[in-house]
Amino acid sequence: MLPLKVLVPFLTALQTVQAAFIPISRSFPSCNSSEITLLQLDAIINGTTCPLNGSQFLDECRTAAQALPFVNKGFADYNITTVGEKAALLSLMSFESGGFQFNINHFPGNPGQGTRNLMEFPSVYEYALSIPFLTNQTLALIPHLKHNTSVSYASLSSLSNSLSTQTKNVIRAVVLGDGLSFASAMWFYTQSGASQLGQAGPGCLNIPGMVQGLQAQTQAGWQNYISNCVGTTVTDERRASYLRTLKILDGGV
Repeated sequence: MLPLKVLVPFLTALQTVQAAFIPISRSFPSCNSSEITLLQLDAIINGTTCPLNGSQFLDECRTAAQALPFVNKGFADYNITTVGEKAALLSLMSFESGGFQFNINHFPGNPGQGTRNLMEFPSVYEYALSIPFLTNQTLALIPHLKHNTSVSYASLSSLSNSLSTQTKNVIRAVVLGDGLSFASAMWFYTQSGASQLGQAGPGCLNIPGMVQGLQAQTQAGWQNYISNCVGTTVTDERRASYLRTLKILDGGV
């Protein structure tokens, strides 16, 4: 059990957390898109509503109108401007969260897994550490851990095996606010994988063909994103979600 003197100030800070992003410079040639519209986002998440008596996870559920400003801010802050990249990330977010109905892994309930793209541990931990004004509080949740400035995904992965379910879930809580939760897919794509605390990593941008394939709106580019960036299996359901989202952003709505 985490000590109360650690939990109380940490959880209090969560209530005032706002997204703190570190924009990166990207020089890839692209065809920039405008902001996502309410009609587009509503269509992408299949018109999700959050009725008081009908939502299984009401406190997590968000409509398109509620999510829209955070989605657009996430894209802007992480400098993601093209239709192809936005379609890939938005389709992932909608698919993983049931159209923004939840932001915690409830099925089967993996400890520490959450945000709108349902990032797994230790990515959630790395994300929390990447937010400058949350770094110290996040580190304080694992007081026995002696962090150096250097950190690797492999070392964070091994760390995951030693943490309790409670600790993972408390760390996850810091990034569940809308400002951070709706920007996690953008962070993962552009800045995950840092080699030093406080610095932006390369995300998936250095994976061969990643940016070019997504910007060109090819299925091969999207498959590369799902397989080699997200690290999951390409399925017909995921493909359908992507193609549908791409059509909507390309003027289908």
